[in-house]
Amino acid sequence: MTSQAFVPQLLHTSTRVSGFVAEALSLVTGVLLISLLAQVAIPLPWTPVPITGQTLGVGLVALSWGARRGSLIMLVYLLLGSLGAPIFAMGKSGFLLGPTMGYLIGMGLASFAMGALADRGYTRGFWTSLLAAYAGSVCTLGLGVLVLSFYLPSEQLLMAGLLPFLPGDLIKNTLAALTSWRLRRSLR
Repeated sequence: MTSQAFVPQLLHTSTRVSGFVAEALSLVTGVLLISLLAQVAIPLPWTPVPITGQTLGVGLVALSWGARRGSLIMLVYLLLGSLGAPIFAMGKSGFLLGPTMGYLIGMGLASFAMGALADRGYTRGFWTSLLAAYAGSVCTLGLGVLVLSFYLPSEQLLMAGLLPFLPGDLIKNTLAALTSWRLRRSLR
């Protein structure tokens, strides 16, 4: 099946750049986008997990690049960060163990889930793009809270691992959905 996401369609119609170069530039662009947005961070005093622009980057990449490219971009991002590149939220890096591990791995799962929906044409309409973005939030927050439960008592989980992130997710999911939908429409 041919991906219906924006970037694969754009790469397919572009004949000016060789396939390998286009794929490499696409990968670097996606990793840079997530890395830069991860630096937009608001630390919260009651939780080890900051509010970040990282999830906006993941949504933009997954909904615009599709499952294969989006997952590869997230894999490279997680690998670079775990090997010491200061690209995680607030310039952090290092192995993925810790209270934020679930959110980071959840973003990888979210990238695949959102990208798979984008590949199936969910970015053709705004509301379906938004639905795909929320599928990603469920992956990220679900796995994030699950892993955080090993670090915090259960009575603190909602306040430390879920509720503070919902308003930002509403905004970031809307931006990612709107952007991917508009990009997809621009190919017509």
